[in-house]
Amino acid sequence: MAIAYVDNIEKTVGSFWHGMSITLSHLFRRPTTVQYPDTPEPLRDCLPARYRGFLEVDIDICTGCLACEKACPIGCIKIAVEKDPNNPKQRVMTQFDLDEAKCMFCGLCVEPCPTGAIQHTREFEGSVMDLRNLTFRWVDPAKPQPLYKVPKGTQAYLRKPLASLVRTKIKAWDAPGPSWLPPPKDGIAAPTAKKKAGGVDAASIELAKRAIGVDRKKLQVILEEAQAGTDCGECTYPTCHDYSDAMASGKEARTNLCSPGGAETHATTLLIIDSWKTGAVAAGGAPAPAPATEPPKA
Repeated sequence: MAIAYVDNIEKTVGSFWHGMSITLSHLFRRPTTVQYPDTPEPLRDCLPARYRGFLEVDIDICTGCLACEKACPIGCIKIAVEKDPNNPKQRVMTQFDLDEAKCMFCGLCVEPCPTGAIQHTREFEGSVMDLRNLTFRWVDPAKPQPLYKVPKGTQAYLRKPLASLVRTKIKAWDAPGPSWLPPPKDGIAAPTAKKKAGGVDAASIELAKRAIGVDRKKLQVILEEAQAGTDCGECTYPTCHDYSDAMASGKEARTNLCSPGGAETHATTLLIIDSWKTGAVAAGGAPAPAPATEPPKA
């Protein structure tokens, strides 16, 4: 018993000294933990390359396919794509707002982007008094952004240096909130995208007139002009050409598959097909609503 008692004391003293020796050894080492923000270099440069910080959008290579907006599970991305009033054949973005305060940095918006326009950066320092300053506006409505047309066969896209754009968006912590956003409710004022009314304009009516009396090959060309032209694949077809060809040939009855074009493109497509079938443009440019999907088979 006496020997076991002495052994227990010896083990206790040994384990105690082992632990204290490790603690004492750190008194003579350079600390590996430093007090933030007193780091020897910007902390963002110390983070791994795959760190998910603030999202950044290189709007010059954005196709306006809306894939990131759809992928966002909490709706912090708002995009509006419309026809250019000066060039009806071209579509432009009039809104691309990104609420970083609402973002949960899941990365789901980055994965489906076809050109890598939206990416996470290593920027994270965004303490502000007004959370509205964390809603970054990537498109000025007064200066609509033309959609990027992907050149055929492109494998890589030239992007501006990562984080160089988002740093210009980060404001001082005490900066006043942006005037283009309403006062915050519950702390955050989320941007709202413009809703497309689904009507048709003069350019759409002109397309419908051109469709009267043409063959299916020319009908395909006219239908393709009505689509968004992003070749995003959201319609389940590889390109806008393939989708419009399927509609013109009668193989595709769904006319509402162009997500970037929205209700406006759907209405224009219906008007073109209606004019081609009837030989006349409906009064006011508003055809009777056609079924968006094929009738169920018995």
